Amino acid sequence: MEKGKKYISPLLSFDIHLQNYQNMVREFQKKNDLAHLKAILKDSLTTALTQKVFEEDYEALVLTKANQSIVWVSDGFKDMTGYSKTFALGKRPKFLQGEETSSATRKQLREGLAKNHTFSGSLVNYRKNGEAYLCDIKIVPVYNHKDKLTNFLAFERELPESD
Repeated sequence: MEKGKKYISPLLSFDIHLQNYQNMVREFQKKNDLAHLKAILKDSLTTALTQKVFEEDYEALVLTKANQSIVWVSDGFKDMTGYSKTFALGKRPKFLQGEETSSATRKQLREGLAKNHTFSGSLVNYRKNGEAYLCDIKIVPVYNHKDKLTNFLAFERELPESD
């Protein structure tokens, strides 16, 4: 090394590359999720819903029928909850709730969905191993081309624990 000459270490730029890599992975996951939704929803996948998938910050997507039985979950669902896709199919998302889940929030959620409205809120869910976690959920109704409610799509992400 020459005295006084500056060298750029590859490690100094690693955090920049890591962030770029993470953004690319998220973008790929969202495109993959969108492809699955398109195959399931067909004519119900609107431009607005497509934009929402790219705009929302989520770890897992849960698609239910209008009766709230699960028809599809994204790959992130297993990472967040510990439950496999196969286990979740046909069940209502209520199986994730438990003792510490707020009954008031559950009531708000039920009432909002009964009126085909969106729901945004946080509630305590439980992983397969029994561990509680705070989950931020945004649920949007999905309508077909005849304006009939066909599904609900939930954008879910784990919130950090507050001390």
